[in-house]
Amino acid sequence: MIPEPQKRHILELLKALGPAADDFVVAGAQAMKFMLERTRATKDIDFVLDVVGLKTASVSVGAKLKELGYTVVKGARNFQFEKPIPGSTEKMRIEFMAPEEFKRDKDIRVDVEKGVHARACTGGSIAVAESAVHERSGKLPDGSPFTAGSRVTKPYALVMLKLLALDERYRNIRGPQEARHDREEARTHGSDIVAIVSAQPDLKKFKADFQEQFQANAVLGLRVFRILGSYFRESTSPGLLVYEEFIVADKPLDRDARREVGREVERVHNVMVAVLPPKEFFELLAAAEESCDIGRNPGLVEDFMNNLERTRVGIGDSVAVDWIPAEAFGGAFGKGDVFTMSASEASKALSAVELKIVKVQVELCGEKLRNIAELAERFPHALARKAVAS
Repeated sequence: MIPEPQKRHILELLKALGPAADDFVVAGAQAMKFMLERTRATKDIDFVLDVVGLKTASVSVGAKLKELGYTVVKGARNFQFEKPIPGSTEKMRIEFMAPEEFKRDKDIRVDVEKGVHARACTGGSIAVAESAVHERSGKLPDGSPFTAGSRVTKPYALVMLKLLALDERYRNIRGPQEARHDREEARTHGSDIVAIVSAQPDLKKFKADFQEQFQANAVLGLRVFRILGSYFRESTSPGLLVYEEFIVADKPLDRDARREVGREVERVHNVMVAVLPPKEFFELLAAAEESCDIGRNPGLVEDFMNNLERTRVGIGDSVAVDWIPAEAFGGAFGKGDVFTMSASEASKALSAVELKIVKVQVELCGEKLRNIAELAERFPHALARKAVAS
């Protein structure tokens, strides 16, 4: 749980917010403390805000922060706040995030109220929706007892957020000047993902819950599933690489220690594979790309379009995936795997959410073809746009 003296001050904040505290969802490393017996040391607290709920709240977040002695962290653009903890050299620091769909145009900030912003968070709406109330009890700064319910992101939603963060840090999108810091952060996010998944008593249920959270946002599901596969599918994938870097740190390793590290990485790989979609899912994603890449595979594109046009199926229709040419699967399977003969055969191995995400992939790939006038003219049914209901 959250350590003292920070715990007293988070209880103080929850009390001051009153019913509005229900719109503050704990995420990040502090959320892990509700899931794991042992977690890495951290004292800062990240909240994903339900900004829609806060719009109708009777309390001013900014006024309460000021009343409790919080000030904006320098350079944080009003989404990080801190206050000194009396009688201590430590500080209480909180950061606000919010669903990215509410962010300003060409800005990373979401407006909460005047003087209070939140950092746009991909998957934030899911993190808010997929949360559960946990009871916190303790003492306030004045010594009086207090108990409050606090919403905390569920494990599978936190893994989603961590996967997105891992990918961002590993790819070092901030540039060379942040390379070292981003690598350290990638190791941390990788190890957090492993810790959360490893702690699950029922991996089958965890996998189902992880997938189900993308029912309303299959496009984000596609992105997250791609990251999950790219970083953990193979024993040499980047997620396992940064996890290995995390556990060895800068310590010298003798032969026995290296063997132990190897066994741990193998264990983790087996755990992560258990929550991955089946190979057919990745085969279908690859085959969809191959069948829509006019530059590299004009013959495949022609076959795919002919299949759709002949059957009067649009590329955005739910059954379009079944008409991906069998030839597209030639390079979409790994060594030792059973060869996939058709898209319809591969689809049978998928869950409903996995299949929904594959269909989104087909439509996204097909959108590029719709923009090619010559193809749109030759294949009017295959590349027809869906009518928008009035």
